Amino acid sequence: MIHHLPAAILFLCLVSPRASALVAMTTTQGTLVKEVRMAILADGNPIGFAKVQPGTRVLILSTNTAGELVVKRSHAESPFVVPQDAVANDAPSGPPPSSPPAPPSVTPTATPAPSSTPQSTLSPSAAPSTPPAIFGIKVPTAQEVNKALGISLFGSGPLWEENDAMVAGRLDWPAESRTSYETGYRWYPYSDNSAITVLGARALSLFLQGINNKVAKVSVLFANKGDVAFYSSAQEAKAQSAIPNQPLMVTDHMLKGCQDAMRHDKATVEAALKALFGESKPARMGRFASTTESGQRWDWNGHTFVLVAPQNEYVALRILPTASIDDNDADRKAFAAAKANLSQRVKHKENGDVVITDLPMIDQGRKGYCVPATFERILRYYGLSEDMNILAMAGQTKAGGGTSVSAIEGATYTTLRDAGAIITQKNFSGSIQEIKSAIDAGKPLLFTHYSTEEFNKRVNERMTHRIAVTNWDDWSTRFLPSLKKTIPLKPDPEYGHICLIIGYNEKTREIAISDSWGRAAKERWMTEDEARQIKQPGALSVIE
Repeated sequence: MIHHLPAAILFLCLVSPRASALVAMTTTQGTLVKEVRMAILADGNPIGFAKVQPGTRVLILSTNTAGELVVKRSHAESPFVVPQDAVANDAPSGPPPSSPPAPPSVTPTATPAPSSTPQSTLSPSAAPSTPPAIFGIKVPTAQEVNKALGISLFGSGPLWEENDAMVAGRLDWPAESRTSYETGYRWYPYSDNSAITVLGARALSLFLQGINNKVAKVSVLFANKGDVAFYSSAQEAKAQSAIPNQPLMVTDHMLKGCQDAMRHDKATVEAALKALFGESKPARMGRFASTTESGQRWDWNGHTFVLVAPQNEYVALRILPTASIDDNDADRKAFAAAKANLSQRVKHKENGDVVITDLPMIDQGRKGYCVPATFERILRYYGLSEDMNILAMAGQTKAGGGTSVSAIEGATYTTLRDAGAIITQKNFSGSIQEIKSAIDAGKPLLFTHYSTEEFNKRVNERMTHRIAVTNWDDWSTRFLPSLKKTIPLKPDPEYGHICLIIGYNEKTREIAISDSWGRAAKERWMTEDEARQIKQPGALSVIE
């Protein structure tokens, strides 16, 4: 952030060979009556701002559709936007001249060609219906962007200054999770038989993340391999419904339909963005090869739109703050801030439950993305923003599900190391003593196991009783033993799964787990015996 820069430095930051094209638009002058912010540009992109003090003289160019004034301090500088009440217009000293005043003197290389058409005087009451052309390119209004998107994403000001809950309410996207610092809103339109198009292509998932009550990013997911079931024929859907608890049977027909849809959606969204903003620039997000996205970038009023489409993986639109998209130190700063507060996220309950409660939730929907979704959850818990679709690509997740945990751990290793973290494996026999120190320190554990139908049946049955317990002595000494099954759970590789261990109760000998299945799976409890029976080799990992 830059404050009170000398005028000479501001000129170097703001001037452009094409800036002189705006000289002929000058119509009226005024004086700032309160402090305002002026964006500092580099190659047409905001890289910071300077505070402009009251008493500064400005040239008033026009009024935009949001009712704000478009002004600049001199003919050589680029325009910026201020509230109407920030400027006192000069009172006219007499009748308007019959011809426009001579253009001001500037250097020969910056002098525009003389205009043969007199310029009309603009006032706020006679504002144009569209904002001025900047460098000869029309800048779309928020209304025009919303119309092209097909959703009411933008209000009258920057998205990043809006309350996340208000924007989600405007969009009617449901809350997925809320922690003390972060909120997620996610909508799968197909889950309630809705169909929504964004930029002309059908959106299968829409996500908004809020940080400290402000919008932080928006992602729109179009065709993707995780939703390959969406491209099933009626016969394929019927065959799958006959075995509802079995992994998805992915056919060549489904794969072809999904891949055709990816190519279509990428072309459609790209064409719509070019029609809206003009030609794109290359974009590269992520510093490390395994989790890097390359695509196309468009910048608009402090918002950056990035279209990414890794071959046969997914098509996604990411909308991010322009000022932060290239911050190479963001992960390190976020991880350090999160790590400093880990112990404060542990809740000790009167019944003996010790639980990490401040953990983002993800509903992976019908995707077989338990590993990518769980890794996204824990990375977000540590302040490291990531997307389960990127992680699915890094983890070589198959269409319909099936991910290598070691591949994702390897893919995130460099990111974690760069942020100042490591991920390590822990020995686990099913005992609370092996997880206690990590939970007490506010560190969730990644738990790989066999999530069989019988295991979930037992856990769900027990949870119907646990939520109503009033006498915890009776629960641990009488009721829990009465629910104990004599037949041990059998490991089944068909049900390989990962979740988070988030708590324990030493008195009842129970362990709390959390799955990426939405709010209903936020906190469930298994016994030590069950943990021992369902764990996979090398079952535990923790970020430290």
